[in-house]
Formats: sequence, structure tokens, C-alpha cells
Amino acid sequence: MKYTKIFLIVLAFYNCSLAQTEINYNFDEIVVSASRYEENTNSINQALANISAKEMQMTSQMNLANALSSLPGIWMQQTNHGGGSPFIRGLTGNQTLIMIDGIRLNNSTFRYGPNQYLNTISLNDIDRAEILRGSGSVQYGSDALGGVLQIISKSPQFSLENKIASGVGLKYLSGNMEKSADAYLDYSTSHSGYHISASAKQFGDIIAGKGLGKESPSSYDEIAFNIKNLHKINDEIFLSYNYQYLQQNDIDRFDQVNQRGYDYYKFDPQKRQLAYIKSEFLSENKFYKDISITLSWQQSSETRRLKKSLIEIENIEKDIVDTWGANISIISNPLSNWKVNSGLEYYFDFVNSSAKEIDLLTENVSYKRGLYSDNSKAHNFSIFTLSKIKLNNFDIGFGGRYNLVSLIILDNIFGQPNINPSAVTGHFSLAYNFNKNYKIIGNINSAYRIPNINDVSTFGFFDYGIEVPNNELSPETALNYELGFKFYNEKIISSLFLYYCDLTDLIDRVTATYNGSSTLNGENVYKKINVGKAYIRGIEFDFKYVLFNKMLLKGNITYTYGQNISKDEPMRRIPPLNGSVGLIYKALSSLDFKFDYIFAMKQNRLSSGDIDDHRISENGTPAWNVFNLYANYNFKYFSFGLGINNIFDEAYRVHGSGIDGIGRSLQAVIKFNI
Repeated sequence: MKYTKIFLIVLAFYNCSLAQTEINYNFDEIVVSASRYEENTNSINQALANISAKEMQMTSQMNLANALSSLPGIWMQQTNHGGGSPFIRGLTGNQTLIMIDGIRLNNSTFRYGPNQYLNTISLNDIDRAEILRGSGSVQYGSDALGGVLQIISKSPQFSLENKIASGVGLKYLSGNMEKSADAYLDYSTSHSGYHISASAKQFGDIIAGKGLGKESPSSYDEIAFNIKNLHKINDEIFLSYNYQYLQQNDIDRFDQVNQRGYDYYKFDPQKRQLAYIKSEFLSENKFYKDISITLSWQQSSETRRLKKSLIEIENIEKDIVDTWGANISIISNPLSNWKVNSGLEYYFDFVNSSAKEIDLLTENVSYKRGLYSDNSKAHNFSIFTLSKIKLNNFDIGFGGRYNLVSLIILDNIFGQPNINPSAVTGHFSLAYNFNKNYKIIGNINSAYRIPNINDVSTFGFFDYGIEVPNNELSPETALNYELGFKFYNEKIISSLFLYYCDLTDLIDRVTATYNGSSTLNGENVYKKINVGKAYIRGIEFDFKYVLFNKMLLKGNITYTYGQNISKDEPMRRIPPLNGSVGLIYKALSSLDFKFDYIFAMKQNRLSSGDIDDHRISENGTPAWNVFNLYANYNFKYFSFGLGINNIFDEAYRVHGSGIDGIGRSLQAVIKFNI
């Protein structure tokens, strides 16, 4: 009888909360990446996934790479704790394009293969992230062979009355794996809005899952600052200004120290700055309804400090890339059913690269050529147009882009080439809407990646050898075929995409010689060449489903298969079959629970490059399953969150990564808002 009463009380409480609390999940969200202007997700005819700041805050991940790891169609490799390189349809590094507010993060020194630049974007300043899979070259230019990851930063708002809002947040992750603090200040009027934020984070060594323990060194520190202003001159003219700064210090390469005989191998410091001014002009004229002009400056500064064991020589390399950009975009509606976005883009990179050796016994310093030839320059100009036409139940999309790049490299050792590659790309999409709830989609997209300064000028260390320059490279190209199906209503949204990507003139590292020798300083010598043809095919499925008005069930699964035809072997670093299932439960109006299950199957289908890669074991990467649980309670002026990561303390590593995932750990987050 006692337990019956308890059961009835719990049931009554549940029914009461069911009546009063519902998940108000908007399946028709606003995105920009597919067409370069705002449109609803249900009208998108490309494979696109997105995540909001609110969703990311529910799990309060350590960095942006971790926050995106459960999204459909994206695989997040981490060479080190401070890094994060997104794989989109089997491609990563400079073969995928990362954008911030429509501005390229990729510059002319973006490395082949995994890199760490994604984590130079502060997680605290993100409004949402969008992943456009299988297309993006027409919209955004070179590098989008696999797709585009677009980061949209937080923006201030207008208000009828002057308003001030502020807040601070604190987070602790057990084992001292994270201690962080952040703060923001918002000020809004009827014509202006300001958003200012800052954060400081201290990450300790990773404590991996069962049997692996602390992985040292893997710690680092981070500080970030952001200020953004939105100004309304009148109802037709808007101006926005943004400055972003992030610096990471003492980022260790755990794999190099533990597997490749280094006393230390650090990125110290790693910095990124971005400043831009954007003006937007609205009009009733159908030929220029919206004109936006963006002027930007971005600086990437990277210092690498490394020392081999038993050798008393410290090598310090430093690269600074200043990128100046100008973008003009015009949106027009020539006809009521025809929307066009056209524009011009120009980016200029100036590269400072230096290196020195310090004899730690004698303190003698010798200066050397940097990783790249110092004072190298890159001009990147393109013109594009995108159209979308609606004819009865059909949606027709098409467009093209012409891209011209000029690389000016002043190299006294390897020559002084002036390289002027160009590329043309196109896009065609056809969708049939059976009714307002489901559609079938066919897409054909061509893509390209023009060789950059990293490709043609690199002379120095990489993960498993030393690379020498090769200035006789051609653009990589891709042709992507895609068949998709989308279903959506007020309770469920789901999509299924099958794709085949034909890749030509892929650039890869092959064994080479330097001054007649196949080794240099004890490392094997490699250079990049266009190795020929390859293909990637795969299936992507994802869904979101509202249960009982209180629960949101979501999940995805991705299968990727890549084959290098010219080498007759698998493509490098192809992710295994992977996916996730998540459940969000709104127990009360102020109490949320989130459960995550993330998995990956074994990947033992390896290329020769994978076998040479010390980060991948000779038998491949084992399968793994990780379960997480989070709870958030929101009061009037503050919120409190608790989480259990990796509940069953699984020992696991994301395929291709140089460090293992965190083991079972507890986290606490508290935020105060005024």
C-alpha cells in the first residue's frame, strides 16, 4: 500500500508536468550556409545539419570540436587535446572549408590532413553551427571538397527600451581536466546593440578511460575576448562590427612525446584574431533587394617548440598569416519564384615564416628557413552566382563560380615560382515536393581545392616525417552525386542521403629525397604530388522526433567508404561506421535532462599512410560506445548544470586521433544572469 501511494504521487506529478511543460522545438529553423542567405531548414535541398548555442550549453563541452562530435555526417578527429579537425564525407584539413560569419577561416597555410584550427574559435561566442555536406565550392570557393562548416557568432539585439544584461559562468571538470570562467555584457537600444564577452580556461591533462589513466602532457590554457556591435542607421541600412581574439598557450602534442621520442612538442602560443565590418543595404528593387559588403582582417599566429630526446637542440618555428578580405553579395528577385545571390570575393594572404635552432648547451642560436618561404603571398579572387527557382512542386537550384589564385613565393633554396592556378565549379539541384511534408532531392556538385602555400612551399616536420616543397601541383577536383529524401511535420524531421564523390588529382604525400637522401635528421623525406583518382561513397541518416510533448529523441548514423583508385588501396583516415542517439527530457519548465549515446565501429580498413601513422595501431582502431548524462536546472537569475561523461568509463580513441577520449568524469556548471 505504501509503495502504491508513492507510485500514484509520482504518476500525478508526471501528469501535471506533462500538462504544463512541453518541448517547443522548432523544426523549421533559420540557416544560411546552403544559399548564403537566410532560409528555413525545410526548404533546404542539400544535406545540412545544425546545432544551436542552447543545445551546446546543455552538455557544456570542453571545446568546439567536442560540441560538434555527435552531429550527423561529421567526424571529429583530435590530434591533441587543443586540436579538432572536422571530417565531412571522409575529408578533412584543407579539403573541408571552415567559415566564421561568412568569412573564410581557411588560409593559404592550412595543412593537408588533420589540423587544430577549429578550436581557435571560442565556444562561448557561438550562436549556432551549420554543417553543409557534399557541396559548398559554388557558395564559398576553394577547399570545400567534403563540405562546409559554418560558425555563426552571437549577435546583439535591438530593443524598444534601453536594456542591459550581464552574466558570468563557472565550470569544473573532475580530475582538474577543466577549470573555466566566462562573462558577458549586452547592451541594446532601438538603434544599437553591443555584445561583449570574455573567457579564461585552464585544461589539465586528459584522464582517459578504463586502464589508460592520465595522458601527460596534454594540458593547455586559453583566453578569449569578443566584442560585436550592430547599428541600425535606418530601416534600410545596417552596420555591424566584430573583433574576436583567442590565444592558447602551452598546447602539448601527447602523441609526439609518448610515441615519437620528443621531450616536448608544443604549440605555444596559438593565436587567432578576426576583425570585420559588414554593411547591409535593403531595398524594394527586385534586382538588388539586399546588398551586403564585408571587409575583414584575420591573423593566424602559430609558434611550435620542439625538442627531440637525447638531443640538446630546441627547434622553434613561427608562422604568422595576415589575411585581408573583401566580399560583396547581392540578392535579387527577378521574378516572384526566382531568387538569385551573386557576388565577388577577394582574399589576400601575407605569410611571415621563421625558424631557429637553439643549442641548449652552448646557447648558440642559428636561424633557418621557416616552414614556408618567408614573405610569401597569395591572391584569391572569385566571382559566383546562385539561383533558386520554384515551379509548381519542383525546386530547381543552379549556380557557378570562377576562382583565380596567384601564389608568389620567394624561396632562395627551392626556387621562386609564380603559380596562377584557376578553377571553375558548378551546382545543380532538383527537388520534388510531394506535399508540405516530404520531398525527394537530387544534387550534382563539382568542387575543387586550389594548391596553397602549404602544398607548394612546406619544408619541415609533420606527423611522421619531413616534407620538401613541390611547386608543380594542380587543383584537386571533385564531382559529387547525391540522392536525398526529407520528411518533416510538427513532430518529426528526418533525412536520408546517399552520395558518391568522384575525386581527381588528389594531392597526397609520397616518399621522396632531399639532396639525394631519403632521410633528413633521422626522418623519412616526403613530398606532395597529384596522385590521381579516388572515390568516396556513403549513406547518412538522421532524425529528430518529439515524444509525449516532453521528450525529444534524436539520432543519426553515417557510413563512409573511400578507395584510392590510383594506389589500389583505401583512402586515408576514412571514419568507421558511426552515429549517436540522444534523448532530451523536459521534466519541469526549468529542469532538463539530456542523455547521449555515441558509438563507432572498428576501423581496420587502412591505407599505407594509415599504417605509417603512429596514431593508428597496426590492427586499426577498435570499436567503442560512450554514454553521457546531463541535467540543467534554471532559476530566475542563475542556472546549474551537472554531467557525467563516459558513464561506463570506456577506453576509446576516435579513429586517426593522437589522444584518447576522456574517461568517466563529473562536471559542474553554474551561471549567473542579471
